Amino acid sequence: MPDILVAGYGVMTRGILPHLLHEEGFSVSLTSRHLTTPPHPHVRLTQRADLERADIILGCFENDAASRDFWTSPHVIEMIARTKPVCIEMSTLSPSWIISWHDHISDGGGVSVECPVTGSRPGAEEGTLSAFVYESAQDERTEKTLNTFTQHRYSFGSPGHPTRFKLVYNAWGATLLHTLTAFVPTLRQTLGSDFDQAARILSSDGWMSLVCTSKLDRMIEARFDSADFALRNMVKDLQYAREVIPSPNPLLDLVHASFAEAQAMHGGDADFSAVTKTRTEGRIS
Repeated sequence: MPDILVAGYGVMTRGILPHLLHEEGFSVSLTSRHLTTPPHPHVRLTQRADLERADIILGCFENDAASRDFWTSPHVIEMIARTKPVCIEMSTLSPSWIISWHDHISDGGGVSVECPVTGSRPGAEEGTLSAFVYESAQDERTEKTLNTFTQHRYSFGSPGHPTRFKLVYNAWGATLLHTLTAFVPTLRQTLGSDFDQAARILSSDGWMSLVCTSKLDRMIEARFDSADFALRNMVKDLQYAREVIPSPNPLLDLVHASFAEAQAMHGGDADFSAVTKTRTEGRIS
């Protein structure tokens, strides 16, 4: 029975764990700096100092520092050298750290799988995440693990490429979401009682519907709790995107500043659609 260790407990791993537990043949452990009791009765909660073995390690961390802290801890290094696991890093990290991470895992005897995902909380809960993947070596354990919670997987041929793609992808999406701040208030003011009709069109017809279907209602209702994707994660991703997107880039600067302002106003745990309600709402400079 393959032993899978999930490192880090947050929105994504909270959604993924039930899918791992439902997969016949997995024995699931969890290590977390915050939990004191297991989130599921069939999950073993463990501390790094007590790690004995893992065939698969699935990491999901909030930033470079948390990822580095886990993977370079002496207990994890020792276990990787002893058990030669597949190490799947699902976090969206900086390109510089993810390249160092590949080297660190390979030098330690593990198989490194770079695997940032998209789909946010709903995708994790439904098991329909899309994954951008680079594998240092083909391994059936990777396939078995990712089959449990991803619907689509896109393979890249070079280390770091999935991360670079994901960062540009997120920055581009953040920019589209930011534009709602400029144009939705204009429609509301211009159309008055017909704004509801405009909202229906925006959410159901044309290319803008892909953006508006998921976030326009949150913007209109100022409903930013129960985050699908937390503001602090988008602020972090926009910062890491600066390693990929050439400078100067006034548009990236503007979008990054807007999300940072939203985080200051609403808190880092708010949904990233909170960027549509800031002190500079309705203005693009």
